[in-house]
Amino acid sequence: MKNDIFNKFNGKTNEEFLELLIRADKEPVIDGTKMPGFPDLEFQKNSVGSRGANDLKLEPYRFTSAVRKYAKQLGVAINENAKLLDFGVGWGRMIRFFFKDLPSDNLFGTDTWSLMVDKCNQLLPSGNYFVNKPHPPTEFADNTFDIIIAYSVFSHLRADAAEMWIKEFSRILKPNGIVVATTQGIQFLDLIEQIQKNPKQTENNNWHRSLLNGFGAPIEEYRKKYSNGEFLYAPTGGGDALDNSFYGEAVVPEKYVKEIFGKHLVFRNFSEDKNSQAVFVLQKPQLEKPVELFLEGQAI
Repeated sequence: MKNDIFNKFNGKTNEEFLELLIRADKEPVIDGTKMPGFPDLEFQKNSVGSRGANDLKLEPYRFTSAVRKYAKQLGVAINENAKLLDFGVGWGRMIRFFFKDLPSDNLFGTDTWSLMVDKCNQLLPSGNYFVNKPHPPTEFADNTFDIIIAYSVFSHLRADAAEMWIKEFSRILKPNGIVVATTQGIQFLDLIEQIQKNPKQTENNNWHRSLLNGFGAPIEEYRKKYSNGEFLYAPTGGGDALDNSFYGEAVVPEKYVKEIFGKHLVFRNFSEDKNSQAVFVLQKPQLEKPVELFLEGQAI
């Protein structure tokens, strides 16, 4: 049976627990409790582009703080009775932030890459981790989760695969449950423009080279399509199980999220930040009375 960090650290503030997660890199056991571990530094760099325990202060803490904020605003409690799914869990950078809030039996992570699921099962003393197929359905029952998070997943999925997963989320979310996810936004087009202007920089950067090959049209065309609400996608693939039949680089504008994803769940918010991926929030309606809150335009 997995160690339940919830019982030990439930009273900690988010900031205090962040410091414990960072300490765990050098102290795998704190106050007699086994803490989440880290893969080796090279694996971290290859999988998320950065490395080191202090990286938790950046994207992971920022994103999970946004999840907490939206959950509170939309009437979704993060407590011992809630169930959370980290879709595209990777090696567990995000889900570990909720170990103090939810008991182990209520935490789930899935990924199409079996190596990542293996890492979670090896490194994380809380939660339940499974491999999911590239396309729905999952094996979860209807109305299972209060919260689904997906960091840097919809920044890679092809349009039809992305919509299929949003539809699946609408099935496995409880009424009033929320999705908080990220995608590439307008800042990604700035990166593509820089690469197009300086193609030599791609010589030693495989990712930049794939972007140059995948987004070869003039940048003005992509900006116009983005403004018109079009889904931008290049089927670059990501290695291993992440083949280019469904995986690449995706830029999803707010209008598309509203009109297409909004067919399956209620649109709540879309925020962009020049320094990070765009965040969008969707919610499953209540069975009797829908939530009236509307958060459009709020930044994380």
